[in-house]
Amino acid sequence: MAHYYVVVLVPQNGSVWRAHFPDFPGCRAEGTRVEMAIDNAVNAVSDMIDGLHRQGGIILPPRSYEEVRADATWAAERGIDWSTAVISMVRIAYERAINNVKNNSAELPA
Repeated sequence: MAHYYVVVLVPQNGSVWRAHFPDFPGCRAEGTRVEMAIDNAVNAVSDMIDGLHRQGGIILPPRSYEEVRADATWAAERGIDWSTAVISMVRIAYERAINNVKNNSAELPA
């Protein structure tokens, strides 16, 4: 099963871009080009999903761009300046997810 997640790319000091996944707390990656930061972020999310799977964790469903932009707390905690950020949608596949209607998330079986 694949879903499209928002990734927020923020320029850092020098020529580095930091990629944040709002729907995967703590998951971020960097690269010297936007494309590299996205590739590194997708790898980081894949590793996070594998870890969640091993621990029996829950994967939240993706939020829309509008929902992410409306989450002022998330952006403020990360110091995101929307006027310099680059937004992308990335396809993240995870095969073993099953929908959990009760809590509106995807739960990974152990």
